[in-house]
Amino acid sequence: MPKRPVALEDLLRFQIPGDTQISPDGGAVAFTVRRLDGEKNKQYVRLWMLDAESGVARPFTGDGHSDTEPRWDPSGERLAFVSDRDMPGSQLYLISRHGGEAERLTRLEEGVVQWPAWSPDGSRIAFLYRPTPEAWRDQSKKARQEKDLSSPVRVHRKLFYRLDGFGYFDDSFPQLWVADAATGEARAVAAVPHSIRCPSWTPDGRSLVFLANLNPDDDLEPLRDDIWIVAAEGGEIRRIPSPAGPKEAVAVSPDGRWIAFIGHTDLDDTWGGRNDRVLVMPFTGAEEARDLTGSSDLAVGYLTLSDMHDAGGGQPLQWTPDSGSLLFPVSSRGDTRLFRVDLEGGPLTPLTPPDHEMGAFSLSADGRRIAALVGSATDLHQATVFHIEEHSVLQGVSAGVNGEILAQVELQMPEEFEIQSGDGTRVHGWLLRPIPFHAGRRHPCVLYVHGGPALQYGGRSAPFHELQLLAASGFAVVFCNPRGSKGYGEAHTMAIKGDWGSQDWTDVQAVADYAADLPFVDPSRMAIMGGSYGGYMTAWAIGHTDRFRCAIADRLVSNLHSMSGTCDFPWQHGKFYRGNAWDDPSDLWRVSPLHFAGRINTPLLLVHSDGDLRCPVGQAEELFAALRLQRKEVEFVRYPAESSHGLSRNGPPDLRLDRLRRNLEWLRRHLNGIDPEKERE
Repeated sequence: MPKRPVALEDLLRFQIPGDTQISPDGGAVAFTVRRLDGEKNKQYVRLWMLDAESGVARPFTGDGHSDTEPRWDPSGERLAFVSDRDMPGSQLYLISRHGGEAERLTRLEEGVVQWPAWSPDGSRIAFLYRPTPEAWRDQSKKARQEKDLSSPVRVHRKLFYRLDGFGYFDDSFPQLWVADAATGEARAVAAVPHSIRCPSWTPDGRSLVFLANLNPDDDLEPLRDDIWIVAAEGGEIRRIPSPAGPKEAVAVSPDGRWIAFIGHTDLDDTWGGRNDRVLVMPFTGAEEARDLTGSSDLAVGYLTLSDMHDAGGGQPLQWTPDSGSLLFPVSSRGDTRLFRVDLEGGPLTPLTPPDHEMGAFSLSADGRRIAALVGSATDLHQATVFHIEEHSVLQGVSAGVNGEILAQVELQMPEEFEIQSGDGTRVHGWLLRPIPFHAGRRHPCVLYVHGGPALQYGGRSAPFHELQLLAASGFAVVFCNPRGSKGYGEAHTMAIKGDWGSQDWTDVQAVADYAADLPFVDPSRMAIMGGSYGGYMTAWAIGHTDRFRCAIADRLVSNLHSMSGTCDFPWQHGKFYRGNAWDDPSDLWRVSPLHFAGRINTPLLLVHSDGDLRCPVGQAEELFAALRLQRKEVEFVRYPAESSHGLSRNGPPDLRLDRLRRNLEWLRRHLNGIDPEKERE
């Protein structure tokens, strides 16, 4: 039976594997699988288990709630995981390797539990816990509703008081706790009025190291993370000297001699233009660390965009058991691959295949096996076991959870291209042909610009439902990584520092020219669209050219002046753009698409969410008002507060489907695109 093109409702049919953890003996792999429930309009996550010998995978925990962050105990006989099955809030649970009923371990007050980590002897579990402030707990909300009382007043004393997708902190932050693995008795071992991150045990099990910025002005100086250590029983925390700069994923070597972390030392890099590196220093600390990856000019981290993956999960920096090497993800030229580097430095060695995206990974206790999520544009992520033999990597078994739908649906492998921009820069991109494709026909075309901007499109490496759907709806789809993107060296990313709409716009124009010259593209029926920074570039483009028949700006930035004081992340004035928002805003206004709203003639669809804290909804309101007052063709689709900046990737299923339908309708209306259902009749 021939396969069919991707359909809108397939969004609900694909299941998304995530956090992948191999047992200490290498014989089993626990991983998460996320699914969307259209009837209940929710998403759920359950644990699956893969047998590393046979390749047989099966659901391991029940459905109808979310079980996340599976972590093996050192014996390999039990898993700890976080679950919301006893909502409100989440708790730690334990389950036998052989299955059965999960047992609730912790009985904490309503709040968020995350980042569980077993002690080396398996007697305790460290974790982060943020209690929900009492006024915002479920019971308090119900009591107010019964009395018809208003919501509590919020008081903010720092600029970083909320986070998109999470909400308001209300002076409650993740703290470091330890639970007894036998009794569940839990207590805080490090409590500070700041967020604690990335706890990790020392090999002797006596202490925990963690990351935190304890600067009283941490909202004004956000890149000054320090490494701290505390006794596992609690007590005074102590700073381990380390280079100043942003840090992630602190990891102590198995021999206890070294501390490694991901980060860099540029305190002015507020927009992520620098490559993160793998840095290592003695366990006792040092004001300088050895950079093991910087000379490669490769970006460490999960930086590939997709609406069909759960990138990351688990510890993104792991030591080999002999303390001789480190493993970590690298995002480069559209791929995200697992790499290894020796403690003494030297070349970086890729461990997963090219033209693929790698997600979470973990090592067996002897380091002979690695479990990792690996997938491509046509093969969704699978939990895969790799065997290490004499420094060579051999693939073992893999477990796909989407076999049934992949047997029905044809995912198109993007065609790669690399062109020369106006100033000679090479621009890397990909093309999806319209379905059905007629060689002798000129098809409408959509140019899609990614967000960030310091991220990358995956091209051949990452599955992307929305892009596949556009192609299946009769549109040629072109997407690329212009300057400002990650994956092509620091100079490529830093090229637009303090100057959005410059060299990035030059590259986007070059890609538009490339698309217009394709023999099967109708240059008079081209659209441009994108979200977040991609929404910015969409609005910028139509303020500088009339070449596009229509445009869609999703969760955009339109006015950097107003955005600088309303974004969830505090802006560091004078470090990226010159001046400031209160008495020298000219540079912010210079690069704002709203500044050029008088030149916009292209029909524009604005898509935004009331719950967006990253690019607040006022960004769409301002541009909508400016265009409507000029009687320009513009529509403003405004989603409710239960959606956030990440609506297209993790919003409520009904709103994600609605957004896709409206985008398709807008494109068909203005590009005279075909209806694939009618075409097939």
